[in-house]
Amino acid sequence: MLILICGIGHLMGGLMLKLSDPGSTNRMAGYRTKRSMKNEALWKFGQSYAAKLLVLMGVVNIIVGGMVLLFFHYDNELFIFVELVWVIASLVLVYSLTEWKLKRLEETMTSRRDG
Repeated sequence: MLILICGIGHLMGGLMLKLSDPGSTNRMAGYRTKRSMKNEALWKFGQSYAAKLLVLMGVVNIIVGGMVLLFFHYDNELFIFVELVWVIASLVLVYSLTEWKLKRLEETMTSRRDG
């Protein structure tokens, strides 16, 4: 149940991020990390890439959560712990992939500027 609920939240958050105008770097809304806020190009790329990953992860979590809800029964507390680990791992994956792509983009931007 937790995976399904969080999947809906990820999907809604990703769609909100995708449909909103990234505008300029701000400290109030969007994918805000030290790297994504370094300059305007990294900010806009980070917003769009994180939005895509959040939507994808939301859909995956909705499907997995629905299947878990249909085929498994909550027998003990371990089941909720496993669901929580799944949700945290999915968010860590979104963060890690976005930061990796931002780092690569930043490196290409600095190599163009230097070379």
